[in-house]
Amino acid sequence: MVTLADLLRADRTVVPLKARTVMDAARALVDQLAASGTLRDADLLWERVEEARPEDLVAMGDRAFLLHYRTEVVETLCVAIGTSPAPICRELGDGERQCARILLLVLAPPGFAAQYLQVVSAFARFLSSAVRVDGILAQRTADALVALPELREAELPAQLTVREMMSDRPFITHGDTPLRAAAQEMVRARVGALPVVDADGRLIGMLTDRDLVRELLGNYIQLGTPAHLPPAHPGGGRHRTVRDVMTRQVMCVSPDQPLAEAASLMSHKDVDRVPVVQDGRLVGFLTRGDIVRKLVGS
Repeated sequence: MVTLADLLRADRTVVPLKARTVMDAARALVDQLAASGTLRDADLLWERVEEARPEDLVAMGDRAFLLHYRTEVVETLCVAIGTSPAPICRELGDGERQCARILLLVLAPPGFAAQYLQVVSAFARFLSSAVRVDGILAQRTADALVALPELREAELPAQLTVREMMSDRPFITHGDTPLRAAAQEMVRARVGALPVVDADGRLIGMLTDRDLVRELLGNYIQLGTPAHLPPAHPGGGRHRTVRDVMTRQVMCVSPDQPLAEAASLMSHKDVDRVPVVQDGRLVGFLTRGDIVRKLVGS
């Protein structure tokens, strides 16, 4: 059985991290990985880190930050870790900030979905204990940290299924719902898509933020089109419904499908969210952000 100790190496560990911000700490870990010969292209990885996508960074309470990337710059899954004597922080806006003293950087090639999810889950479980967190922070060298006996006892979990990670009460809409009302619901709920179901709960499509952008762009072009050209949407958009603009061909997954398989499919198809369907009926919703947030318990 693989344990967390098997994933950590002294030459991928920085103790102490001399950084005050998450980005500075991330830079130190990327440099350490580059120095260890782990990365094919350190500059390419840093460009991705600098994009600061919200889904790439998860805070594990006040214990640790997790940066995670699926990337071709590594040949196999690898983990870098650093600990700081002072809090490492990130600004949240309105004067708020999150701080922790541990930063984890998990990298995996696109084809390593199963191991990637198992590693994230194992570290989340390990760092949920204040005693174990204190044990990591007490180590004064990289060699001492990776040799912690507790890491040897922390095994990677068994394979997870979609059912364990999905949202089982997703926001939904219906085909005859006015498009404006559905768009307002998406804004209120802060979601990027709504599964569209019929009266029996069967999935018939999905309304996404991309669909709304196309609709708005179409209306914009229509208003700016010379009078002799036909309108982009005959009849105008005032009375349009969800059915008029929804995506009808939707990639779905099953609740009993291995989570790693679903995550790999989403990555390869560049899909952020998928409905979970059983016997044609919507039973849940799965997003890439949900996967990581639930694994780390945040």
